[in-house]
Amino acid sequence: MTREDEFLRRMREIQEDREKAIVPLAGLMAERKRLKDQLAETEAPYGKAYAAAEAAGWSPEELSRLGAEAPARRPKGRPRKHGAGIKTAIPGPLSGAADGTATSGLHVG
Repeated sequence: MTREDEFLRRMREIQEDREKAIVPLAGLMAERKRLKDQLAETEAPYGKAYAAAEAAGWSPEELSRLGAEAPARRPKGRPRKHGAGIKTAIPGPLSGAADGTATSGLHVG
């Protein structure tokens, strides 16, 4: 056997091992895709059921304690009411100097 033949034989052995290792990966890739597609089909009904639970009086915190995760995308429709603690206004300057600059209330010096 020539050096070239030996080289090619070893390359084929290595390639066979590599091919054997990829077979399970190929099968699992197909299974993962199938499961991801199946999960995606539940997103819309899950979002609607989650919104219905909220509409019935369950808070997101209560649902979370029960093990329900907030849906990835909220269902289309009317937006939820904002909670009482959420402020949308931009705060003004802190009280302080007459020139309008804010002071932190700390005295340095």
